[in-house]
Amino acid sequence: MKKKNEGIKCNYCGELFGKVAIKRHLEKCEVRKEKTQPGEEVYYWVQVQGYYQKEYCMYLDVSAKASLKDLDQFLRDRWLECCGHLSRFRIEGKIYDSDPDPDIMFGRNKSMKVKLNDVLYEGLEFIHEYDFGSTTVLKLKVISTKTGAKRKEKVILMARNLPPEFVCVECGRPAVQLCSCCIYKEDAFYCTECGEEHECGEDMMLPVVNSPRMGVCGYCGEKG
Repeated sequence: MKKKNEGIKCNYCGELFGKVAIKRHLEKCEVRKEKTQPGEEVYYWVQVQGYYQKEYCMYLDVSAKASLKDLDQFLRDRWLECCGHLSRFRIEGKIYDSDPDPDIMFGRNKSMKVKLNDVLYEGLEFIHEYDFGSTTVLKLKVISTKTGAKRKEKVILMARNLPPEFVCVECGRPAVQLCSCCIYKEDAFYCTECGEEHECGEDMMLPVVNSPRMGVCGYCGEKG
């Protein structure tokens, strides 16, 4: 059972906002401004959210000189990576694969090595898919274009949703795991003790994590 835990946390000042307010806040956040030096390098502010689980969302500051591969790796590290699955972006009718087929006859999809400033622009909406078996789909939107000083980080996490809270279906205590077999039912979440007694077995349990891939394949949370 899920408990409401609304709010998106600004990574700069730590304050909480709604989805509409966070965009305005990031523009005005004094802590962010203090850490942002003026310059001519181009950066994209990108909103990312679960395509089907919109409560999971992130706001990223991404260098226009980064590649789709850099963005793909960031999404894997934060939200997706479990077993080294393939992934792809869908941008304006074109597909950019993590591992495109080199055969000219069959390799119609493009590589993720393309730079963001060659494919993105303000207002663009596009799709990311990870794992073509148990697919996790993300929706991305370029919400604005900024300029600033050159920096080392290609992608900076500006804000992220608070982790949704779940309660154990047996005892009502905070849930820390869910059954991957029962994930599409309402009785999938358990505390440690009740999970040990669940009929599907401990091997089917995965941790509760702040990601739209929670409970899928072998996903156990972000790297690090």
